[in-house]
Amino acid sequence: MNKKIMKLLLSMILAATVFVSGCQAGGQETDTSETPGTADGAESQEETPPGEESTETSAAYPVTVTDSYGNEITIEQEPERIISLTPANTEILFAIGAGDRLVGRTDYCNYPEEASEVESIGNYWTPNAELIISKDPDVIFTEYLEDSVKQQIEAAGTKVISYTANSIVETEDLILLMGQVLNLNENARTLADSMEEELAEVQVALAPLSTYKSVFLDLGDYYSAGPGSLLDNVLNRINTINIAAEGGETWPQLSLEVIIEKNPDIYLSMHSTPEELAGMAGISALDCIKNGNIVYIEENSPESDLVSRPGPRIVEGVRLLAEKIYPERFQ
Repeated sequence: MNKKIMKLLLSMILAATVFVSGCQAGGQETDTSETPGTADGAESQEETPPGEESTETSAAYPVTVTDSYGNEITIEQEPERIISLTPANTEILFAIGAGDRLVGRTDYCNYPEEASEVESIGNYWTPNAELIISKDPDVIFTEYLEDSVKQQIEAAGTKVISYTANSIVETEDLILLMGQVLNLNENARTLADSMEEELAEVQVALAPLSTYKSVFLDLGDYYSAGPGSLLDNVLNRINTINIAAEGGETWPQLSLEVIIEKNPDIYLSMHSTPEELAGMAGISALDCIKNGNIVYIEENSPESDLVSRPGPRIVEGVRLLAEKIYPERFQ
């Protein structure tokens, strides 16, 4: 992996850390710890998802929703012009039937193909505020926006909804929230239900497992994903033991000594290729490397998008990893 890509990866990790910290500061801290193979936590499932009460009828505006920071945002009328500042939000918009309202997206919004026809406003951590305002959007969906930029956009009359989904349940909640805001409750509920159905199929296939495989997820330089991250949640949903979860950090960097001590059954690499791992001192001594028990997901690839984006296709990512880690259950 070249230095430019590595810098981008680390900046995304730091950005994700800011999102999580911001959510906690706003009173929205969520305990996502769970045993492998369970849902996203009993408390999350007992809550009424956003938009559920109004799935049978059209929305009655004004509609008030709460973002990940505890801010209440009131939408006075059905939004017609939308800007998405994350690839996942862009995917959700198209999946629930609001793609034709999109007037701005980021450079990284590459799915579906129709998204490329919408003008980009830059990247999601330093968007072009002037260009955004010139699009005259009614609402912006984002994960995080600097206060100075947010205030400038809101002063121009645009509503900003910041929502960070760090689990599959939270992803479904985001879909329902967007359906509520956009008067597409029924479409959003249908999408969330279809995601649950696909997840159920995967978990039925994994149910007979008597033992779970341990996994080390390598994002590069032995950085990994722990509690509070979507990737950790995905690993839990497919009956694996994430060796990076024990320390409690969201984005931990494990030492080579710890990885060797844990001796994972599976090396899940989103950084180095199997050939590179086999030639690395220390790591190459792991049983999983010597026996070829490596799952390689090329960074910035379509497969990488599936497993790391909190959008409708995350369930495809769940199945993808389940099939690679437990191929015997999907023959």
